[in-house]
Amino acid sequence: MGGTIVHLLLLIPTLVTLQVYDRVLSSRSTATLLMLLAAAALSLVAWWVVDTARVRWHSARAAGLESQLTRALMPLTLYGPSFAAGTVSTQLWRDVGTLRAFVGGPSLLALIDLPWCAIYLFVLAAFHPLLGAVALAGMVVLIGLAWLTEWRLRGAVGSAEQAHFQAQRVSGEVASFTDVLQAHGQQRQVGSALIAIKDDASMARMAVELPSHGLKGIGKLARQVLQIAMLATGAWLVMRGQATGGVMIAGSILLGKALAPLETLIGGWNQQLEARDALARLRHALLSQAHAVSQLPETILPPSRGELSVGHLGVWSSAGNAAILHNVNFALPAGSMLAVLGPSGSGKSTLARVLAGIQAPTQGEVALDRAALSQYGPQARGRATGFLPQDVLLHSGTVAHNIARLWRPAETLTPEQSDAVVLAAQRAGAHELIVALPKGYDTPIGQEPGAHVLSGGQRQRVALARAIYAAPGAEEPSLVVLDEPNSQLDAKGELALEGCLRGLRERSRTVVVITHRPRLISLASHVLVLREGAVEQFGPTEHVRQWMVKRNQTMMANRAAQE
Repeated sequence: MGGTIVHLLLLIPTLVTLQVYDRVLSSRSTATLLMLLAAAALSLVAWWVVDTARVRWHSARAAGLESQLTRALMPLTLYGPSFAAGTVSTQLWRDVGTLRAFVGGPSLLALIDLPWCAIYLFVLAAFHPLLGAVALAGMVVLIGLAWLTEWRLRGAVGSAEQAHFQAQRVSGEVASFTDVLQAHGQQRQVGSALIAIKDDASMARMAVELPSHGLKGIGKLARQVLQIAMLATGAWLVMRGQATGGVMIAGSILLGKALAPLETLIGGWNQQLEARDALARLRHALLSQAHAVSQLPETILPPSRGELSVGHLGVWSSAGNAAILHNVNFALPAGSMLAVLGPSGSGKSTLARVLAGIQAPTQGEVALDRAALSQYGPQARGRATGFLPQDVLLHSGTVAHNIARLWRPAETLTPEQSDAVVLAAQRAGAHELIVALPKGYDTPIGQEPGAHVLSGGQRQRVALARAIYAAPGAEEPSLVVLDEPNSQLDAKGELALEGCLRGLRERSRTVVVITHRPRLISLASHVLVLREGAVEQFGPTEHVRQWMVKRNQTMMANRAAQE
């Protein structure tokens, strides 16, 4: 509706021009001139008001669309597979930004205005059929240029997007390895490789920009030629007495208005291609999100006791060509502690991620209290399980906010939350460490400027407190999964960890520890030995210890016999 009013108002100055040339100049009537100028001024003011409202409406619509997509896609970036979360998230938010720029930009307005090209063509043909023919020829030329632009830029835009995304991904990866690069003196080598990747992305972008600018220039040239052709045609009709001077000038003005949407579309064609590709990816993402939401359980299960069972568990690599885990079976009663052993690459960390509910198994299932983890909603599972990954990540905020799992540092902890944080830290043996920090539990950490830098051992001990944290009114996690929790601990930290594990067992919590340390193995009630993704041995600790002694004796005897 707004576009119709805008174009109707824009017709008035053109008709005023026609009247000035055909009536005012011949009649020399000042009153008529003033009346026409007043009508033109009023129409222009009204046009400015309506067009401004129209642009603002589209901007608000673009902002609303972005907000809706953000809310709809957020679960996909948070609940999706963690190995692809960063890549998926980056691409999705770029697509949302691209779509917003298109919806709030001039290209969409030009698409909406396209029907008015035919209306202007009809008005020109009403002035004279020859003027309509010239305008039609101009539209055909510009439509041909639009098709040529589509054909020329379609593949180049996709290649440029991929190259730009690759450059962003590698830049982020390099930034996360700065310390290692400096330690190994790889700055020059990595810098050269990164420059080459960015140069490739720049050349790919240039492969889009150069044809786009060239075609845009041709479009402008064609429009100017058509303006002159329309003016010449109008002049020829005036000389033959088939049109007036006003028709000649008005025809030239209307041609410009008729071709403007087409020229705008040609000039922003690469943005339209990017928006079209972004829309296709977002539709696919939203369908995936809808499917994921439909798979979430509706029934809220009661807090688990910690009885853990794993049946026929298998996990394949993302490429689907190799088994990381296959046919893993074991069961633990509530309150047990399992030590998982095995050489590097045997699948220990993958098993920890599956038990914590981070990674879905390819086959088989993990069950708490005989209910598969998939039957627990994300929040219920999060309350039932605690997880300490091998690579500890702490987000920006205070130490207390990290332990309480709060991602909005601006929030003030309630007294109940503060009590729960301190209790978790005390049970983890990290309370004394934390109060020794500059601001104790309120010490800012993470990536923010001025944040306190924690050592690797300090980070592990804070993350351990986070893993066993129980929100006010909730129970402590019944299943705690720890992946190499003592890899960076000193002697004091080791003692604190051992005390934490004993406390968990005393409170009947089930604990799974990935470790190689004999002291932690001695605390375990059960031991699981993995080799090449399969269970080599499982059972009570003493049973597995005796099996390992016999295995080692057999290996030594075989080695001696070979020598």
